[in-house]
Amino acid sequence: MKTLESLLEEAASFIQSEFNLELQQSQLKIYSFENWQEFCEVNGFDVNSEGLYVPISYSAYVRVDSPVLVSNIFHEYFGHGLFVEHSVIGKRLVEIIQSHGDERSFLYREVNPREQFFGLCRTNICNYEGFAVWLEALLCEETGNRKVWQLKKDRLPKDHVSLFEFFQDAETKLTRFGFMAQLGFPKFYDDNKVLGVIKKLYGSAFNNIDFIILYGSQKPESDIDLFIVSTNRSMNFFNGWLDIYELNRGEFHYQLYNLDISVTDPLFTGRVIYGDHNLVEELKRLILKLGINNEKINYNLAEARRQYELHNKLSDPRLRRIAGSYAKSFYYNAISLIQGFKPLTLQKIGELYDLSRPIESLILVEK
Repeated sequence: MKTLESLLEEAASFIQSEFNLELQQSQLKIYSFENWQEFCEVNGFDVNSEGLYVPISYSAYVRVDSPVLVSNIFHEYFGHGLFVEHSVIGKRLVEIIQSHGDERSFLYREVNPREQFFGLCRTNICNYEGFAVWLEALLCEETGNRKVWQLKKDRLPKDHVSLFEFFQDAETKLTRFGFMAQLGFPKFYDDNKVLGVIKKLYGSAFNNIDFIILYGSQKPESDIDLFIVSTNRSMNFFNGWLDIYELNRGEFHYQLYNLDISVTDPLFTGRVIYGDHNLVEELKRLILKLGINNEKINYNLAEARRQYELHNKLSDPRLRRIAGSYAKSFYYNAISLIQGFKPLTLQKIGELYDLSRPIESLILVEK
């Protein structure tokens, strides 16, 4: 029979290998029945509960006399501990508590998707509890404690069982990697994990893709930026962690010919994770050979004006910021072309021009 210490080590090892995460601040405190009663009475907790997690102190507390002790530990210590320490929502919860903010409002009010992209539920308390119950079930499975989880599940209220099933279904639909990313955890990934999400997201439309380029900073806390060329309809997709810029093949070639910076940047800074690498290299050689003419200059100036107008119309802060940034990029791309130079990447434009200048200072409106 495994000791509690060996179970904790086994669970921690699985979490490290599967998610590249580990608990860094959370503590586990196991109380006897008598000490549990005193602890709950002194702190105003429910004496009939069998476990709880206190975010402000990063502490998980459980009753030793519970028949589902192992499952409770997995729920409180690993489930809530990892969520609070590593997810965007959990970190924000701790910040609110530390600043004496309205913790209850943050947890229980309905989330505005335009303000918070992360999470699977419309309330943060359901994201918080849903992840913990999903992880305790997973850890029970991985450590050979399936019967303990079944016993725990049989004792759960119906709404908690429904929450678990919803999270389990979300994992299937998003892939485990996409599931964790949607909950706001750091993203440690390889090409196959990204492609797995795209295949789930696209379904049969994935077969229409010519190539996919992964670009951007590719840091665990950053969005995953993908540039896709296909025979599908052009679209932009963003869900808080996955940012897809997809162009129909025809539009792509038109924008490529005009040295559109939103096309040349991913081609020259990213890497192909799906499709014909040789095709992409040939496209880059074509871009380098393209001559500069008034058509390309006017195209980029027109795009700068279009993005400037979007910046002025949009109310969403994120979309407004993006439009403003691209207005500057297209404008300075055009200025470079006038001078006979092709920057090709956003980094190069940033090296050549002062992008901190207010957008209103640019000459973007036709007289």
